[in-house]
Amino acid sequence: MDEDKLYMYSAILTFILGISAFVFFQLAMGYKNYFYLLGTILSIALIFFIFHVKAKIIYKLNYERFKKHWGQYEKRKINVKNIQRFFEFHKEENQDEFNIDDQTWVDLNMNKVFEIADRTLTSPGEEMLYKIFKTPEFSEEKLIERNSTIRIFQENKEVREEVGLELTRLGRKKENGVIDIIWKDIEVNYKYKYLFNFLFWATLASVLTIPIFKFKYIIILAMFILVNTVAHNKFKNKVELYVQSLGYLNGVINTANRISKIDCFELKYFTDVLNKTSSKLMKVAKKTAGIERVEGADVIGDAIYNMLPIEERKFFNAINDIKKLRGELKVLYKTLGEIDALMSIASFREGLEYYCEPEFKGYGRTLNAENIYHPLVKNAVSNSIKLDEKGIILTGTNMSGKSTFLRTIGLNSLLAQTIYTCAAKTYTTSFFKIMTSISPEDNISSGKSYYFREAEALKRIINQCGDKEPVLCIIDEIFRGTNPVERVNASAEILNYIGKHNTLTLVATHDLELTEMLREDYLCFYFSEDIDDTGLSFDYKLKDGICKTRNAVKLLNYLEYPNEIIQKTNERLAKISQT
Repeated sequence: MDEDKLYMYSAILTFILGISAFVFFQLAMGYKNYFYLLGTILSIALIFFIFHVKAKIIYKLNYERFKKHWGQYEKRKINVKNIQRFFEFHKEENQDEFNIDDQTWVDLNMNKVFEIADRTLTSPGEEMLYKIFKTPEFSEEKLIERNSTIRIFQENKEVREEVGLELTRLGRKKENGVIDIIWKDIEVNYKYKYLFNFLFWATLASVLTIPIFKFKYIIILAMFILVNTVAHNKFKNKVELYVQSLGYLNGVINTANRISKIDCFELKYFTDVLNKTSSKLMKVAKKTAGIERVEGADVIGDAIYNMLPIEERKFFNAINDIKKLRGELKVLYKTLGEIDALMSIASFREGLEYYCEPEFKGYGRTLNAENIYHPLVKNAVSNSIKLDEKGIILTGTNMSGKSTFLRTIGLNSLLAQTIYTCAAKTYTTSFFKIMTSISPEDNISSGKSYYFREAEALKRIINQCGDKEPVLCIIDEIFRGTNPVERVNASAEILNYIGKHNTLTLVATHDLELTEMLREDYLCFYFSEDIDDTGLSFDYKLKDGICKTRNAVKLLNYLEYPNEIIQKTNERLAKISQT
């Protein structure tokens, strides 16, 4: 049975049982008969049983899908805004650490890269994978350790599926408040603790006395339910995300505990950490047990939690222990997330056309790549390049592949320093701070022009120059947002400056004057194309030298612009070339 049919059948049965519960309750109220009330309770119990069975089936389907589609990309909706909160907490705790900034992230289309690479099974996993991509490493030892774990999941199917079984059981939480519970100081009014304890036992007592007093005092039960509902919703508005995430926190701890029992020498570092932390956190697991909502039962769950303050009591019972054991919770959460993230990278590798593990040089400004390609480009054309201390000026006609090549270099440099994986045959590189200025945009809301955004993007690169680690600086069409005279001269001075301050720079430009002005400090490469009566032909191959041709007018001709425009444009260009 597929998930669509499962949801359909469970929805039909739930609807029927919901009607039955309503009818039985009406009969119980009308005839004051205890047996009709039992019918109501039985109908509700069957609804929860259906959701329980459905959850078990979905878990089994997800596990089978994990095994069947290993190494394959499966499209799913990703809430990056929710996922990146974990990285923000990490960033606050590690303020001296270099991170990929927002401009570079956008320039390299990293949201799409993350989507393709994300084969994680849990919320800690997808959050850790995002954090890994945002924080390139500058230690080869750390990357080699990371790579050894990735290889285990690639090569050891038994261990991979054993870990995958436990991670699938945990699954993802649509809106994960666990990281807020662990990393934030939660301010709550503890007077609610005593109120909810009283309401819980008073309401329960009112229900249990119905068989004794029949329906004589049902007004008391109704009153407690009303008070419960008001108190529940008032409290819920303040700490709803935390309260509803306690069940998932319970799952995280228990999953970590089960994975810690897996016998695999290569995973011993992870299993030892999980064993040590989960054993200390079992008291939190016990106090948060039994409140995880079954997916698809939100309406019924809300009704139950409105009548009985189950979640709130669990919350108050657990919150003090959570605060005391915050350090252990952080370690456990990050370790479990790292296991899931590294297994996701192993799957990502399997889906690549080919890849290599990078070789790092701990000095200089080197970047040598053989048959490097962009993993997001279908039927991508590979190129090779060798750079040692000198950057490049890249020229070429429109649509010939300059921007894609720049993104290819930037992305693979980031992949090398994060997941120890490059879409290339061989890749040798220094460690770099990776910064780009490829697609700064006009910001209408702030009133910033295109040129202003370009200037801002370049200034952040300049600010990073001169540090211990060299900067890999990638710029597409430097200062395209201003006039040619100022553009060329300002560009030349900026490229001269950053070239002298520990930077390996790759810049694409249409300004051929720059190649003459900077020929001693930069190598020149270009892309080209052919245009004939049959259309445009691009080979996307990197070539030594400077592109002497232009294709803007040819493109207009190819698109069948009026002959008058083409002719007069060519006449203007001829006059300019003569002056």
